[in-house]
This record gives sequence, structure tokens and C-alpha cells, in this order.
Amino acid sequence: MLGAMRVMYVPAIVLAGCGASQRPAVANEGTIAGLARDHDTGDPIAKAEIRIRGAGEIAIARAATTDRAGLYEAPHLRPGRYTVTASFAGQPIEVDDITVRAGNIAVVDLTFTLGRPDPQYTVFSDPKSGAISRFRSPHVAAEAAIIEGSVADSATRAPVVGAAVTATGPGGGAGSSTVETITDDLGHYRFELVPPGAYTVSAYYSIGGRGQIEVRRGGIEVDGGGGVIVPLWVELEKP
Repeated sequence: MLGAMRVMYVPAIVLAGCGASQRPAVANEGTIAGLARDHDTGDPIAKAEIRIRGAGEIAIARAATTDRAGLYEAPHLRPGRYTVTASFAGQPIEVDDITVRAGNIAVVDLTFTLGRPDPQYTVFSDPKSGAISRFRSPHVAAEAAIIEGSVADSATRAPVVGAAVTATGPGGGAGSSTVETITDDLGHYRFELVPPGAYTVSAYYSIGGRGQIEVRRGGIEVDGGGGVIVPLWVELEKP
């Protein structure tokens, strides 16, 4: 099945920083952070205005602006439910029902449709957020492509930091190309200028020293001159 995800146990491998955030955790506070990008080109969006407000008894409002890399961060949040609203070039985006947990980062990536400024509303826990998406980039030649995405815990949406991510293809045989990287402190990964074709993307991560888990999505077609965004969801609490 195209884009199907498989989870399997493999022998334990020690990976530096795998499964733990590189940012200092505060026991009674959490963080919302993420990346803003253009849907059509995949380019990061700088200077998007971000507002974060608490729900229920959490009377808090926070503002942030994305940097040149399209990143934003709102630390020191009380545990609870939040809503993120963002605005750029006249387009509003709202992401609702975000759960912030103490000592964790909730990664809320934002996708704007530049030139089509219709309002967007998303529920953070919506399963559709795990769908593969594609873009065309003016910065990528026709004979090259980009594979990128994120690795996150399916239950808490916390990023899996330092996970080993591998993209294998085209072909999948002995002569196929393989590229490897490590997820950053928001759980993101990126492979630039890979050959177009069919790929399998895998992430390896550890669970409490009990072993190593592989999550895999296969049959991913990558077209030249563009890119594909492949989210990988893991279950850190599964024995």
C-alpha cells in the first residue's frame, strides 16, 4: 500500500540523544514550537505572527514571530489545552485543542497557502495530520527532489529527538541509494537533492532502554523538482 506505515522491533542500538529532547526540560512547564511553511513550494515563512492562548482555567496569552528559518517557540507554558492562531499575508490559521504537558514540547507546524488566503481551522489531534503531502520548489532542479518530515509520539505529539532516519530508494535493491540523518530538537528531518523515484523512509528510536523500534513508510513516490513531507508517528509508551 502506498505510504503504508509499519512498526517493528529490532535489536537494541545505542543512539546518542535518541528519544529525549536536547532542550532543558522544566518539570512544571511545557513548550509550543513549530515551523511555518508555504504549501506550494515548501519554503519556510518568516515574520508570520503567532498567538497562543490557553483554554479553560489557563488565562494566558503569548505572542511570537517566526524567524528567517520559519521557526517559532513559546516556552514556559502551564500544562493544559491551548489554541495557536497564526497570520501571514492576510491569511489566518487556527489550530485548536493542543495539549501541553509538563517537560514536553508540542510541535505545531503551520502551512500557509500563499495567494489563496482562505482561513484554515485544524484540530491538533486530527488523524489527517499524519498524511503525506507534496510541494513543488523553484529551488530544486528537475533531476533532484527533497524528502522531509517529522518524527513524533502519536499519543503526546512530543518530538522524538535524535532518532535515526533513513530514506532508501529508488529501486530498493542492492544498488539503491540510501541517505541517513538525525532528527533535530523539534523532531524534524530533511534530505536534500535526492534522486527522484520510489522511497522507503524509516525511523529508529529507543524506548526507555528496552530496545530499538523501527517505524517505516514505504512506496513513497518522490517527483523531481519538488518534495514530499512524510510524518512518522511512534508509540513511545508501547512495551
